[in-house]
Amino acid sequence: MSETTHDKILEVAAKTFAEKGYNGTCMREIAEALDITKAALYYHFPGKEEIFSACLTHTLGQLVNGLEALAKTDSSVWEKLRILIEGMCNFSTNSPQTFMLFKKVVSQSFDKEIDMKMLHSYFTRQQKATMLIIASGIEKGELRDDMPVNLITSAIVGMIHHTSGPQMRIMAGIDLTLEEHTENLITLLQGGFAKQ
Repeated sequence: MSETTHDKILEVAAKTFAEKGYNGTCMREIAEALDITKAALYYHFPGKEEIFSACLTHTLGQLVNGLEALAKTDSSVWEKLRILIEGMCNFSTNSPQTFMLFKKVVSQSFDKEIDMKMLHSYFTRQQKATMLIIASGIEKGELRDDMPVNLITSAIVGMIHHTSGPQMRIMAGIDLTLEEHTENLITLLQGGFAKQ
């Protein structure tokens, strides 16, 4: 199966699942949206459960693998955080269907029970990779060392997550380019909120 076909199937399926829920989505609908036969869709995925799982694990796997690779680079903590912020903003902007599906699944406002152990393993890997970035920044003297690494990590990740999603940006009235958004967050992370 080519990567292009695989990605297109998952993009359309994520959109359909996000809009209609698991129970409201059928293989025929996904196939029609892709302009392929149901048989062709079944050639790539044996059923709806497998497509749904792949919608979650494929994207999560790519994100976490990228973050783990980023954590291992010698770049400064600020460059790593810049890449992390841009990645989060790009994910929600470039893959709104998958982002919306994740949002519904994580908030538990979805009509299918999810294997939270599977999701937990990805989130654990994400947390560990981000903690490595922060710990490296502390070790290099780029970040303060008088607070627990896990607290700093959670604060930074929370700030990034809650300002990068498209709905959060709209609700908060954040109307900035990706570059402006990234630079403002880096400025806040570097200087804090106290008036200088």
